[in-house]
This record gives sequence, C-alpha cells and structure tokens, in this order.
Amino acid sequence: MPCCFRSLSILCSLRIRGSHLLAGASISRQSRASRVQKSWIVGDGADGAIVVHDAVQAGVQEQEAMSIVKCTTRFATIMCVIIAIVKVSVYLASGAEVVRTSALDSLGDLMANMITLYTGYRMTNVDLKKYPVGQKKFQSIGCLVFSTLMFALMFGNALGNLESLIESKDDIGYMAITRFFQQTGSITDFSRWHRDLKCDAEGECQWQEAADSAEKIANPLKKYFDAHGDPAEKAVYAQEPDELTRGEIVQQIADYENEAEKWQELKTQNLFLGLCASYKFCLWMYCILYAIPKSGSSVLVALATDKRNDFFCTSFVIAATFIAAGFPQFTGKFIADEKVDPLVSLLLSFFIMYTWSELMMEHMTLLSEQVANEEFCDGVRKEVFDVVKGSPCSVAGEDIKVYMSGMGHTIEVTLTINEGSTNFAAVGDLMQKLRNRLRPLEDVDRVLIMTAPTYASA
Repeated sequence: MPCCFRSLSILCSLRIRGSHLLAGASISRQSRASRVQKSWIVGDGADGAIVVHDAVQAGVQEQEAMSIVKCTTRFATIMCVIIAIVKVSVYLASGAEVVRTSALDSLGDLMANMITLYTGYRMTNVDLKKYPVGQKKFQSIGCLVFSTLMFALMFGNALGNLESLIESKDDIGYMAITRFFQQTGSITDFSRWHRDLKCDAEGECQWQEAADSAEKIANPLKKYFDAHGDPAEKAVYAQEPDELTRGEIVQQIADYENEAEKWQELKTQNLFLGLCASYKFCLWMYCILYAIPKSGSSVLVALATDKRNDFFCTSFVIAATFIAAGFPQFTGKFIADEKVDPLVSLLLSFFIMYTWSELMMEHMTLLSEQVANEEFCDGVRKEVFDVVKGSPCSVAGEDIKVYMSGMGHTIEVTLTINEGSTNFAAVGDLMQKLRNRLRPLEDVDRVLIMTAPTYASA
C-alpha cells in the first residue's frame, strides 16, 4: 500500500509540474485531430497512452475514457468493413460512378485499418537489437504509404470521371450505329437507309433530315414498345409521332434508356447512400454529444470530423442526383443528364483526395523531424532549467532541442560544465536526474543528454 501511495504521489507531482507540457501536447493533438480527420484510424496506440493523456488533460476518468474510445473505434472499424462490402455490391449492380468513388473511399478506410493493425503489431514487438532507438517511425511510414496509395487511386478515379465528362454520347451510340449502316451500304436490304446518309470527302457521314428531303417511314419503335414494352415505355412511346426519318430512328435507338428503370435504380442507390449518411450522422452526434465529453479524446475528435464530412458529402450526392433526375429541364440548362453522375463523382473524388493528402502531408511533416509546438517546447525548457539550477552545469535555451520523431518527441539537452567545478559524479547524477524528469513526460520517445566542457581563455 505505501508503494501505491508513493507511486500515486509521484504521478500527481508529474502532472502538476508538467501542466504546460500537458497543455501543449493536448493542443497539438486536438489541432491535428480537427484538421486531419483520417488520423482517427491511426490514433489509438497499442498502449493507449494517447487516450490516457487526453483523459488526464480533460480531467475525466481514465478507464472510462479508454473503454469509450476502444468501443467506438472498434464499432467504426466493423462498420467500415460492412459498408465497403455493400457499396461494392451496389456498384456492381448499378454501375454508377458516384457509388464507385464512394466504395473506393470505404475500401481505403478498410485497407488503412488493416495496415494500422500491422504497424501496431510491429510497434508492440520492439527489437532493440535490430532497431536500437525503437520503431516509433514505423507507424508514420505505414500511414504515409497507404495515404499516398489512396491519393493515387482517387486521382486515377478522377481522371476516369473527367473522361466520362468530356466524351460525347454520340461517340458510343449514335455514331456507332451510323457507321454500321454506312458500312453495310452494299447490302440490298440497307440500300434505302444508305441513301439517307450524307458523307464528306473524309468519309464522315451524317443522317439527312426531313428538310433535306429525307424519306419518312413508319415508326417501328412505337409499334414494338406498344406490343412488348412495360407500362412506362408504352406511355412514353404513345406520344411519339407515327412517322420518323431513318436518322431519327437511329438517334432514338442510340439514346434509348428505360426512364422507369433509371429512376428505380437511382432510388435504390440513394436509399443505400441515405442509410450510410444516417449512420455517419448518428456516430458524429454520439461522438460530440457523449463520447468526446466523457473521454476528451483527440482520436474521437478526428473520428467525429471524418464522419461529419462524410455525412455532408453523402447528403450532397443524394441531393444532387435527385434534383437532376426530378428537374431535368432545370438542370439541363447547365449540364446534360448523363453528365450529372460523373460530375458529382469528380467533385467527390477531389474531396477524398484532399482528406488523404492531409494525412499524407501530416506524416511527411512528422518524418521530417519538425520542431515541436511552442507550448510544449516552453514546458520542456522550464523542466530542464528547474533541474539544472544550482548544479555544476549550465544550459542555454538554444542547447535544448525538442522535435518530432515519429508520433512522439525527442528531447536533446547539451549541458555546459562550469569551469573549475568538474565533479564527474555530480554531473552524472544531474544527467540521470534529467532523464528521470523528462522521460515520463507526455509524448516523449527519447531523451538525449550530452555535455560540453568550457575552457578558460588564454
């Protein structure tokens, strides 16, 4: 029991003494979480240190915070698996580009979770013989790899969306049928159809219109759908003229799509997307109204930010596609009906590229060993000055370096041994005291203490 009380008192003294450090580290984590929403995937360390530190800074119960964060992130991970599988199935059934883009994002989240599990396993099995300074950069390297991969994947998807926007529908429909009749002109049955084609010197052909003396014939589509069409097709083709030119018939065949089937597919697609949006909205509300106040976790701040952005993006997709389908005369003034899906998919691709690029840039910064934020550096300097004061050594502000080394910090302190007071035992004790003081601090991976003697001037 006395040992437990002594440990508790030491922990309390560290928390009180390191309040500036706690605040600085917390500010850094919360800022990163609200900016880099994908960091929730990699924020829950295997030892739970991040969760504990956030709970301490927020003044909430640590065990409860740990339980809430683990349950929430595990639930979100399981839902990533389910949603990714269902989205792929919906895409294979509908072929909609916007569903494909959304499915790729979900597959990216799933792949990121799998890589995180692997990096977490590697970081909990530290081989100090092979990696003498630890494996703290392993997680950042893994994050950089899969975020770069996802950015490249979404960039390729965006190029596909652009291709769909640029290409003309005539290139894959109308002109293909036109070339068919052009190439079959020698066949007796198609001779009359061939006469309605106007071809230039380069061999490019167009169908003549009625104004150009093109012959009108009985509309075969009206007769066919009246006998074989569904109710929606019968209603549509009942309004069609009884006679059309051969070019108009080819155009209708090239453009034909069953509007009833399209509307049903859109409703099914958006129903599923609406269920996904509802889940993301509920998880977002749960995080900000209950989980974050109860845990103070920066991991859940990132999760809430990610689900909030997903909710708004999915809602935009649903609204845009329904408006385009419900008000074609209005949207037709700005964009063709068949271009709505690739346009919305392109916008979604750009946003997803932006979210993954944030995570990519974040871990590039971590691996570049950038200096820590000012609040954290000030707290470390205060700790060092407090220990060195009255000792046989001195230290200047520029001799204290605090920088990122993976997900934590490295502290380098260079002590200057005062002239005429070289007591190696006292210097050794001071260095050990500094290590013991700095190593337990929050978000610290390594502490390096060096000495630099002073020499009397000649």
